[in-house]
Amino acid sequence: MNTVSQARLVVLRNCKLLAPPFHRHIVKAKLMERNCQVGDRIVIYEVVATEPEGIVQVTSATRFEFK
Repeated sequence: MNTVSQARLVVLRNCKLLAPPFHRHIVKAKLMERNCQVGDRIVIYEVVATEPEGIVQVTSATRFEFK
């Protein structure tokens, strides 16, 4: 059985250059307590890296980095 690790870091890349910065708050809220992995798209952001690698669960302790 595979267990999902808790995410320490999720790195997101903006796919739309002129998007307003408040979308960062929206994507954080949508990811909270959910699983994600590299390649997932949330609103206008794409997950480009996670720590640890693979499928991870986003928690309140997860740090977000936006590129």
